[in-house]
Amino acid sequence: MCCVGGVSSNPVRTTNCLAGRGITPSCMTPRRNITTGGATVPDESAVRKAMLGILRADEAMVKASVEGLLPEEWQEFCVEGEAHGIVPLAHAVLRSSGISVPGFVEKKLRAAYLRTAEQNSIHYHYADRVFAACAKAGIEVIPLKGIDLARRVYETIALREMSDIDILVRRGDLGRMDSILVDHGFRPLQAFGGPLLEEGHHLRYRHADAGAIIEVHWNLMDPADRIVVDIDALWERAGTVDGSAGRRRELSFEDLLLYLAVHLANHTFSLGLRGLYDMAAVIHVFGDTIDWSRLLKTAFRWNATRALQVNLRLLEELLHVPLPGGVFEKFGDAGFEESYYEVCRELVFASYEPNNPVFSLRFQREGGKKAGFILESLLPAPRAIALKYPDARHALDILLRYPLYYGERIKKYSGALWRLARRDREALAAVDRQESVLKVKRWLLSG
Repeated sequence: MCCVGGVSSNPVRTTNCLAGRGITPSCMTPRRNITTGGATVPDESAVRKAMLGILRADEAMVKASVEGLLPEEWQEFCVEGEAHGIVPLAHAVLRSSGISVPGFVEKKLRAAYLRTAEQNSIHYHYADRVFAACAKAGIEVIPLKGIDLARRVYETIALREMSDIDILVRRGDLGRMDSILVDHGFRPLQAFGGPLLEEGHHLRYRHADAGAIIEVHWNLMDPADRIVVDIDALWERAGTVDGSAGRRRELSFEDLLLYLAVHLANHTFSLGLRGLYDMAAVIHVFGDTIDWSRLLKTAFRWNATRALQVNLRLLEELLHVPLPGGVFEKFGDAGFEESYYEVCRELVFASYEPNNPVFSLRFQREGGKKAGFILESLLPAPRAIALKYPDARHALDILLRYPLYYGERIKKYSGALWRLARRDREALAAVDRQESVLKVKRWLLSG
């Protein structure tokens, strides 16, 4: 089992200094809240300390972090741990450390561990069949994210949750890949071809019987994103391995670590501690063979240095991951905002409403941008409709989707518009949260 470690320090820091910078982590909410009525409210710092302690390698630290937790805090630990995707890992760490936990906690942790093992077995069953068919057809495949990490890094597939199967293929192989997936019982969730191939970076397929999802990537980011992945160079650096399902490719250690950092930053840390632990585990397992100089050079080429820098600081601060001396000096200080970093740190432990165009409208301060945003929302171009409804393949199909588009918009956003018009406090607070997240995301992905 993979764990990480390093020196001990107190990771909890205040963020009061952000109030004057227009960044408001204090308005963000915990990932899950328990309404306790008149009961004792769980000590959030104790629950957070327990989660962080379990994700560090030191056995004494694990014991110290959970020692004295009250039953209601254990209950909150289970809820928070599930939100962060670390419950199966917590089960394994606590058992291997010989730590006794309340019976109801052991039951929940073990159930999550077994459920993850079962779900991942299904994922690997279908993934290996597809990998074998691709190897036979001469299609090179690189597993991504969970389907790669659970075997390659975590060693035990029950430790790492995954919701789908992500793979990378060459753009020129998409047609043959589509045929293989259909032959193996997968059905496309959008029409193959069209604007999606030009403006997107992956296609989704669902198995007709098992419900397993495969995402077929031909790039790691959309063409319009600020982070630009040199996909040809990535393929050149990828390794080759032989497995039970035939020959496949693997991301280099450096590209694997950088992609995880970019992915987490692009999701503004909504993956929580699991996203950070993925990187910590990669460093723990492959740290001696990671070429840090190559990693930094690749980050500069991708325009992803800030995403990497922030993630490495979070790893060192929160999970005590030992990093090479002088690594942060190589990034330089140009453009680094400490206040934005503090928000990133809080976002690891916070939840916020997903992007809502109504809230985004308020964020468009300049009149020209706001007018353009309104026009784009009210009169989307046919290409935008084709991207939103990929099954619309012809001009008439696209035209017939406009009533559906407007109906969905009215249903989804009329309530938020009304709340904002009434100056509803909760709606305005949600706007403040999203404005903070949008600012940080733009900063993260801009250098």
